[in-house]
Amino acid sequence: MKIFVSYSFRPENSWVEEYVIPLIRCFGHDVLTGQILGGGPLPDEVQKRIKASRAMFCFVTRGEPRNVQDGKTLSWHPPDWVRDELIIGRARGTETIEFREDGVDYGGAAPFAAWHGFSRDALPHLLLRLAELLKDWPVLPLQLHLAIPPDLQPAIATAIKNDTLLVKCETLDSFEVDTSVENLKVRAVEGKFIIPFWVKPRPSLAVTVEIKSGPHRLVSEGVSPAVCTIPLSPVN
Repeated sequence: MKIFVSYSFRPENSWVEEYVIPLIRCFGHDVLTGQILGGGPLPDEVQKRIKASRAMFCFVTRGEPRNVQDGKTLSWHPPDWVRDELIIGRARGTETIEFREDGVDYGGAAPFAAWHGFSRDALPHLLLRLAELLKDWPVLPLQLHLAIPPDLQPAIATAIKNDTLLVKCETLDSFEVDTSVENLKVRAVEGKFIIPFWVKPRPSLAVTVEIKSGPHRLVSEGVSPAVCTIPLSPVN
């Protein structure tokens, strides 16, 4: 999985390069940043990198002092660059996780989005939290093969070609709690129908797939993603 890591490149944040990025790579993921692109307005290349990423980690560290009383800083602005990348990721619908350093405060939509607080004096706790997230993220998507009834395969192939096929994948854990719902695209490869589904298989997980194309509706319920072949049946 490609993960965009957003952070300020100031020297005091070198721990991101020393610890965070190597940790992400240890879990098998690719890391993208905007580091080599210099400063100034957010360039198109950064937005392309965010678009190419399936997830984002934004480390909102202390920027310029915000409130100073009696020579003591009470709060800090976030780095403008990181704040802008955070906004872009959320606007795109990318899975964006914010880690906000203690003392950082900013307005806008920030109070309405979830975030994780951290202190640079307790970086091991931050790294453990990252590891907890990363262990459940798939490195690559599962290639789910759809077993479609032969008489419906021509109609499904036409819908794929015309980009009119609607596919919804839903995962449930053993307690029937939704863990993921995605609208996906089907690829026709050498007569096979395949959907790339970003999920990490585990024994408690089951997948439900629903396909709609014109008057046709096909469903498969409660299949383990480890099977990789999803048998679909017509539903009236």
